[in-house]
Amino acid sequence: MNLNLKLSSTLITKIKALTNSTYLDIIGLIIVISVSIYLEYYKTTYNFSYGGKSYIFYLGYISILNTSFSMIGNRLVTKKNNIGNFITTCNTFLSGSIDYLLGNAGAILTYPVSFIGNYLVFNTWKKSRILRKIDFIFYRNIVIGFILSFLLNYIAFRYLSTKDIDWKLFFAIAIPAGLTFGGTFNTARMYPDNWLLWQFYNLTKIIQNLLLLNIANTAKYSFYFFNAIIGYITWKDDSEKEL
Repeated sequence: MNLNLKLSSTLITKIKALTNSTYLDIIGLIIVISVSIYLEYYKTTYNFSYGGKSYIFYLGYISILNTSFSMIGNRLVTKKNNIGNFITTCNTFLSGSIDYLLGNAGAILTYPVSFIGNYLVFNTWKKSRILRKIDFIFYRNIVIGFILSFLLNYIAFRYLSTKDIDWKLFFAIAIPAGLTFGGTFNTARMYPDNWLLWQFYNLTKIIQNLLLLNIANTAKYSFYFFNAIIGYITWKDDSEKEL
């Protein structure tokens, strides 16, 4: 699939300018913050006791900040800025901690994979940033991502939960996680076509939220889907010019 062949050089130039613009960063940030406020993330609290006293930690505000960093990291990666991978690595640690505190026991197994994957991407980009065509490693990484996701989520559902396995919930969590793992591993090798994988992931989230009538999250993932499209076009054109 080569979208660039169907686009004029003038249009591609405009798309690349949009991809690398600061205005799109601001729009994305406004969207995720607005969605977070609309979904009332700021009301999320974590109650705990220490020294015989009870405390309330307003976890929701950290969650909104975390979501904002996720957007910034995503946009910087689209621009091939390695700071985005550093932010994403830190963001993954924070996301895993939040999910664990909110009761996702499996987060202690799955998020370390994403954390290590994002760190490896950051470390790899420091050494080399060469755009690559799809090869065997591209598909291997996707397979490894799904194997890790299904294995770790099975362990979480089977041994870290007191309830019987809800297979619908299992697949609803394991499949997107597999896409995320595979996509993260492939980001290290800077495949332009990896954006198509992220497009598929975002499309599944859009459909999921539309079925749930969650318009706010639909808007957020629609932005990510749009960003993946222009990211693909930009990286694909850059790749062809490197040949």
